[in-house]
Amino acid sequence: MSEKPFWEGKTCKEMANLHVKVTFVAGAVLTGITDCSGHIRRSRNGSIVPISANRGAKRFVPYRDIESIELLDDPEYERIDDIHDVCKGDIFVATNGNRFSVAAVDDDDKTDCTLAVMIQTEDPDSYAWMFNSTFAYALRPKPKLPDHDGLWLDKDDNTWTMRDGSVQMTCLGADDWCFTRSWFSPDSVQVLNAAPFRPAKVVEA
Repeated sequence: MSEKPFWEGKTCKEMANLHVKVTFVAGAVLTGITDCSGHIRRSRNGSIVPISANRGAKRFVPYRDIESIELLDDPEYERIDDIHDVCKGDIFVATNGNRFSVAAVDDDDKTDCTLAVMIQTEDPDSYAWMFNSTFAYALRPKPKLPDHDGLWLDKDDNTWTMRDGSVQMTCLGADDWCFTRSWFSPDSVQVLNAAPFRPAKVVEA
């Protein structure tokens, strides 16, 4: 029996803000972000491509001239293919495309259910163990790293300076300023360990 598509049983509102690839029967392919009305917007001025025959809170039903709808990975996430590398807080992507937040991990190599995921019930702490056979891959949010020149604050509120593609810790703590520290590439171990970063406002630095 084939797996159900990830959109089956969802409303158009539940399908909103997803990055998808739509393949039409005639061969045309469209990628974009869905909205709560079952559309993909082509431009900021409101030009749209309807992909669902229903709208809003009604059940999402693809038009008959659509062959398939696939979820696309977000570039802000790291893909994890080894189930044993998945951590709590990652996103479990099932073989049918559905996604769940990972709530617990069982490291026992002999178990058939390594990951437990959050489920929507009246109990906010409820979760369910998923069979390993339903695991396709997982997604992990990539830490925000400095990506343009200027001042940045790390996870501990230390100040860093980015210039010409390199990063330097400029201030450790509140007042330990030093402009002779080493410069690192944004993807170096030293910088990754200090992530996530956020641009510093003048009043913060």
